[in-house]
Amino acid sequence: MTRPRCAALLALPLLALGLAPGLADARPASRAPVSAPRADADAADLALFDRRAALAKDLGATDMVMTEGLPASTWEFDASDPYPAWFVHHASLLKIFPAGAVTPFIDAAYVRHAQAVVAARCAILAKHGLRGVWRANEPAVLPEAFFTAHPELRGPRIDHPARSRKTHFAPNVDRPEMLAIYRESMQSLLKACPQIETFSFVTTDAGSGFDWTPGLYPGANGASDVRDRPIADRVAGFMTNLQQAAHDAGHEVRISITQIEPRQWMIPTFAPDVLENTVRKLPRGLAVNGREGPDGRPFETGAGGGGGNPFYPVVGLSVPSFAATPRRDGGRLQVDLGDNESLEFNARLLKATRGLPMGTLADRTAALRAFAASEAGEAQADNLMEAWSALNDVKRYLDVLDFGPMLRMGHVLNRWITRPMVPYPLELTEAEKADYRPFLFQAKGEAQAADLVDIQAMRMYEGWGAKLLFQRDIELANARAERALGLVQGVAAAAPTPEARAYWRLTGQRIQALIYLMRSADDMVGYQAQLDRVNALGVKPEPDAVLGVQAGWDRTDLMATARREIDTMVALQALLQSADQPILDLAPSQAQETIMRLGPDTPRQLKHKVDIMNAHWRDYDRLFTVPNP
Repeated sequence: MTRPRCAALLALPLLALGLAPGLADARPASRAPVSAPRADADAADLALFDRRAALAKDLGATDMVMTEGLPASTWEFDASDPYPAWFVHHASLLKIFPAGAVTPFIDAAYVRHAQAVVAARCAILAKHGLRGVWRANEPAVLPEAFFTAHPELRGPRIDHPARSRKTHFAPNVDRPEMLAIYRESMQSLLKACPQIETFSFVTTDAGSGFDWTPGLYPGANGASDVRDRPIADRVAGFMTNLQQAAHDAGHEVRISITQIEPRQWMIPTFAPDVLENTVRKLPRGLAVNGREGPDGRPFETGAGGGGGNPFYPVVGLSVPSFAATPRRDGGRLQVDLGDNESLEFNARLLKATRGLPMGTLADRTAALRAFAASEAGEAQADNLMEAWSALNDVKRYLDVLDFGPMLRMGHVLNRWITRPMVPYPLELTEAEKADYRPFLFQAKGEAQAADLVDIQAMRMYEGWGAKLLFQRDIELANARAERALGLVQGVAAAAPTPEARAYWRLTGQRIQALIYLMRSADDMVGYQAQLDRVNALGVKPEPDAVLGVQAGWDRTDLMATARREIDTMVALQALLQSADQPILDLAPSQAQETIMRLGPDTPRQLKHKVDIMNAHWRDYDRLFTVPNP
């Protein structure tokens, strides 16, 4: 039986965005009216949250993350510093439930809005009988004005020095005054949302960190008077304070802190000896790096199952994993249903395979084959399996380029998708740069910002050798994506109903967008490598080439790359304009376009990019000898 995509969301009864019962005493005396657009956005968000909760419960979930997609603290944005883009979307405790001396320094309108959304989401959790998981980064950055007023509470500097223009600090959680503030915040949160039972914190990333841990981006630093205090005591003290605060308020909570996973060039936050000492100091229910105290047993999260999105900013392109998964027998369960465009597909996948043997590759393949038949019909099941396998290969190839997901880092944070490639980027006018320059995650000067491969000062794709490796990886990935596209187009052509055909055509459009983005990424890296090579040679063009002079290979290569990029962007623009469902994740309004998210007028920006590149063709004549064949 062919199953078309289920697009409709369950209707959600109108929820008042007021605070939950029991939190009325925390409501400010005056409250600005909620604007219609924001109220509409909140209603849509809650409808989606309710649908996710219903699907998760139907799949046997016991716990659900309730902090994903909470209102961003846009008041933390700084026009002169890109770094807050890393932490405005994190649900840190003191930002949403400020307490004590912190309160005057947190935007009150934001607090009212965020607390109302938290309370409404928790009502949904209660309706579905789910326990809440609060996921955030802690100890989290606080406004500089707070530390200016309370210098004794300034903790470690936590920004990335090469990716920020200003310094940012987290609080000193060795100070009893700061622990008291966290204690009050925890109790306020649990009063608003008693459904929360698990806290999952990441530290040393995106605006968070403990004093004197070696993995801090600026290096180990913090308050001088606690430098000699063992890190284990600091971390255990912070965690037990929060757990005890919850206990005193009548709630038993579990807390896990995990370091950002260190790559080869990074220093771990918790060295093995520090980790061992910390775990031994923790009571049951508290864990560091997945090890629960005091004996180091594995901390049960129940996380697993579902989609994820390896191809962002492309949405709705969920790819089943062929990896064997062990059977879960009881205990906690969280369900990852992927992005909003994928959640129905992922729910069907998890439901269809629930209870089936999945412990070996053969088991997993058999289960997915049965699911493919239910999605596309028996005659097309093998073709769909081949398409999924090909897209899994694409994901594996892109993982090789992952210094942060390549498509996100390049096309979103570095705006490859909307910035033109020209031989003299520093000469572009403000109007020519308006679509992309404000959204580059670039904290250094204009020369670095003009470099297509200087992504957050990493330059991981820089140079001719990197270009060749990048090109080969994309060559392999693109071939697999093209195969997946052909197979999905065949599934669409064979679909028996208009709804099924529309769904598979949409899937094909999303794969096509992925192909365009990978092709563009290859162009960007290749163009910058050739431009750097030519500039390093420093060869001056002949002012008046004699008759018979042909174009040099590097001129031809650079201009051919630019033309390929133009043609790719023209095709991508046409694709986006022809689709009646989301292809890329685009902000709903221009005001909501950020460093981390593309804007709603991306199709117009693509046209602007193409027009700029076409207007600068003669600039290549200043870089190379003009041919005179």
